[in-house]
Amino acid sequence: MWAVVPIKGFDSPKQRLAETLSPKERGDFAECMLRDVITALGDLEGILVISSDDDALKVAYCLGARVMQEKGNGGYSAAVHQACKMLASEGVTGMMHVPGDVPLISRDEVKKIESLQVKVPGGCVVPSRDFGGTNCLALWPPDLMEPAFGSDSFRRHCKMLGDLGIKPVVLELDGFALDIDTSEDLRLFCMGQKNCRSLQYLQASGISARILSE
Repeated sequence: MWAVVPIKGFDSPKQRLAETLSPKERGDFAECMLRDVITALGDLEGILVISSDDDALKVAYCLGARVMQEKGNGGYSAAVHQACKMLASEGVTGMMHVPGDVPLISRDEVKKIESLQVKVPGGCVVPSRDFGGTNCLALWPPDLMEPAFGSDSFRRHCKMLGDLGIKPVVLELDGFALDIDTSEDLRLFCMGQKNCRSLQYLQASGISARILSE
């Protein structure tokens, strides 16, 4: 199984964190999260990072990931679909989409998804902590359907699979549940204890103490 990791880049990402972090802080934090995610995916057959940002692709390549330049401006879902279609054309039988902003994921959680015994065609949907978003979408084969991320995508992806006659596997995984999009997400992350690069950065830079004191 391969992982597809889409990332916007390090040039002032995460606009919803703009009131909490400076542009440089957001960029540095985004890079740390990408490093944590790629590390957690290290036991898979392969990792494909897709982005229009050259700096993000360079970091991913140096970490051993395969990289792909995003084509066009179709957005997040379109980027994932581009990568999925390419993997399918190369004979890859399964892929998991993993966002670049879930630094708490673990190799054990990734293994749970990879080792699922699903009937092909099949799909697995891992929800965000509020069950609004999709923080992992695994598909067998990779181009089974065109994903539709965004608000309420967890329920949407489950319905899309159902419309194909497929009963989705739903996994609730603590590490995948917290994607860092908002100031509240960031505060929850700072309150955690996992010794990952992203939290180390926030603590060493003084950002964590600043956020928790507010």
